Amino acid sequence: MSSKRRIRRNQCGRKARHPSEAGAKVAIAKLRRAYGGAIGYLNAYKCPHCGAWHVGHARGGR
Repeated sequence: MSSKRRIRRNQCGRKARHPSEAGAKVAIAKLRRAYGGAIGYLNAYKCPHCGAWHVGHARGGR
């Protein structure tokens, strides 16, 4: 069984933290300009572990 610390490290430890949803959406726009359609669908979400906003792929590929 994984410890809570390990779960948090795996889920948000290496991801960029954004202070607001708007900041995360700006990062998404920059990624889309840089990589185009090659990155797929990205969304911003509030992390339950650190409270910051992260960018990630939507579940289910949508």
